[in-house]
Amino acid sequence: AAEEGAILTLSAHMPNMSNSKIKATPDAARPYDFSKCDFSESKDLSNNCSEEVLPGGKYNERYTAYLDIIADYAKQLGDIPVLFRPLHECDGGWFWWGSANTAESYRSLYAYTRDYLESQGVHNMLYVYSPNGPLETEAEYMSRYPGDACVDILAFDYYNDFNTYPAESDTSFFDHLDQTCQVVSSLAKQ
Repeated sequence: AAEEGAILTLSAHMPNMSNSKIKATPDAARPYDFSKCDFSESKDLSNNCSEEVLPGGKYNERYTAYLDIIADYAKQLGDIPVLFRPLHECDGGWFWWGSANTAESYRSLYAYTRDYLESQGVHNMLYVYSPNGPLETEAEYMSRYPGDACVDILAFDYYNDFNTYPAESDTSFFDHLDQTCQVVSSLAKQ
């Protein structure tokens, strides 16, 4: 795909590392099996996972084993760049790395994730900070920002979810989308 001019992206819906579907294995190269996990385990908010995956936490070994899978993938690509969107939608309450945690905890987790991958020889990831929209102000967007040393690309997630059935169209989604684009564009220029 990269040879055809495509831009590669990777979004990680990482499971909560305390989840019982994660099983230890006897394989030193792959000490944990994550194959039974799916998207729903990223929405498991139990056991203070954001703090417990950091160094010294009881799930740090599981987290680094998961990151090792990402590192192996990135290194197999050689010099092909990948837009990596870890820990996205950080201001929402649906993922274990989200708003149930402090902003400082999120920043530490984001920085640790990047630092760990780079320590494993990953050099081709461009790290994307992507909170959930709509966003009204720069302060709101920056509230969990991990810092320029950790982030290469500013982005956001925002979905046109109709809340009624049958769906009734109005311009509010596009108005909020335009406002969010203006916020992110202004920050990018800065």
